[in-house]
Amino acid sequence: MSSASILRPDILVIGNRSYRINPSSLPGLESTNQRQDEIYREEEESDYYPQIDPNEDEPSCKARFPRTTTDDFVEPMKSIPPKDEPIEDDDDTIEFNPKEKMFVFEMDVASAFYGALIGKGSETKTKIEQETNTQIFFPRRDEIGMVKIRGATKTNVQSARTRMELIIDRNRQMQPLTHFLSLPIGQSVESISIREKYEEFQKKVLEQCAAERAVNKDLFQQGTKLHLTITTFVLLSKSEIDFIRETLNECVDELLRQFLPTPGECFRIQMKGLEFMNDDPAFVDVLYAKVQLVDKISPNRLQNFLVRLNEELTKTGLTKQKFERLKLHVTLMNSLLRRDDTGILEAQRTARGRVKNADRESFDATKILRLFGQFDFGQVDLDELQLNIMHEPDRKSGYYGCALKIPLKRKV
Repeated sequence: MSSASILRPDILVIGNRSYRINPSSLPGLESTNQRQDEIYREEEESDYYPQIDPNEDEPSCKARFPRTTTDDFVEPMKSIPPKDEPIEDDDDTIEFNPKEKMFVFEMDVASAFYGALIGKGSETKTKIEQETNTQIFFPRRDEIGMVKIRGATKTNVQSARTRMELIIDRNRQMQPLTHFLSLPIGQSVESISIREKYEEFQKKVLEQCAAERAVNKDLFQQGTKLHLTITTFVLLSKSEIDFIRETLNECVDELLRQFLPTPGECFRIQMKGLEFMNDDPAFVDVLYAKVQLVDKISPNRLQNFLVRLNEELTKTGLTKQKFERLKLHVTLMNSLLRRDDTGILEAQRTARGRVKNADRESFDATKILRLFGQFDFGQVDLDELQLNIMHEPDRKSGYYGCALKIPLKRKV
């Protein structure tokens, strides 16, 4: 390992804790820094995520993914002090059984991570057990249950838990997206005018810019699917989905009282102007509409609301993010939306759902930006927040499948 990488190792955040990832012989912690071009069928993951203001000192409205304990115990083991592990003396999630003199902790782990935690020939599991002097038990193949960690001291159990969390968090980032959080634009009655303006924009672009390189109708998002993407998730079990739903309900309710203090208030936005996600307008993959909050009191209220919400969701450890800044935008044209009659796109996907860079063909947006750079799509109220399901369209509404809807208007 080079001296530069020693001075600047990878940092992994789990909840409110940060870990330095140094060279390790522990399987399952391989570097996963390579860029993953993942899509959810008709939308890109190229969104921006929040940089939290260090001056803010708001209380968290939700704890990390909950855990419980068990009363099953085995023979006591000798304590081996773990190396460089954070110790939480007040951790009440690890219970002690005086009769057996054992500490026990249960982890609610999605079965998708069992392979990484156990390893080939149980190598990973055995190594964790030996280095932390604990015993780890997984449910049988035909059972649904918790992963149990048992040890003679709380320190040993904490050490084993942390190592398993590191493996889970790194492997979660390698999994394909399952859900995303969105603010629908084209679903309300009021949004009809937005969709009509979008159809007008699409018609004019095809009439005046169809001769430009790779510009055609297949690039355009469906009007009923216009939305703002807030964050993305990898949720691999019912308990993870339920936990995110609970987190959203609690956090949104609390944050709405803070950012929309007047009953009946709502977030009203204007879609006006075009931007793209690279430096050369002749080679564009995603063209989107700029979004501004129509608010005389504080034009940053929506941005701040979503930043705070995203902060709380990140603490759950179940989000999947690439960027540190959330930029509000509505995707209009995307090179991933082209039809693929040959089936090549599906054939080139990897086992984890990624799409190779070769699948994308950029388009020349120079003329589009020159002619329609200040196009006004109109205004609309943001009525609700949705937890949507990847790859599961809602045929009735024309939007994405939905696991949760939360109204965004303060009750009168």
